[in-house]
Amino acid sequence: MKLRTLLVGAVAGLLLTACGGGSTPKDVTEAFVKALADGKCDEAKGMAVETASENVQGSIDAGCTSYATEIVSTECTESGETANCTCKEKRDGMEMTFKYDLKKVDGAWKVSNYQKDLGMEM
Repeated sequence: MKLRTLLVGAVAGLLLTACGGGSTPKDVTEAFVKALADGKCDEAKGMAVETASENVQGSIDAGCTSYATEIVSTECTESGETANCTCKEKRDGMEMTFKYDLKKVDGAWKVSNYQKDLGMEM
């Protein structure tokens, strides 16, 4: 009986983590990046809202192909119900920087927008 209770608790914890419950902006950003890279656009769309969700849908409509990437670093700053993350990736030997905006939706962090950092301030 104790084993059954332990297993049920472990599965519940995994489900909460997989659905974003208790995850940090960094965790969500990296999971989002990995899902897109692995060609799991439906999974990425589940982590997205607003403009990010529309962008992922565009990837789905275009065939959602996988690509090789390595996350070099991810840094995030939180401000209440929003967060901004900068993720550096290495693709084909080149380092690229992407900016991610996140917001809390029903207590879970979701990517609301993302774009490549072109290094230009406006």
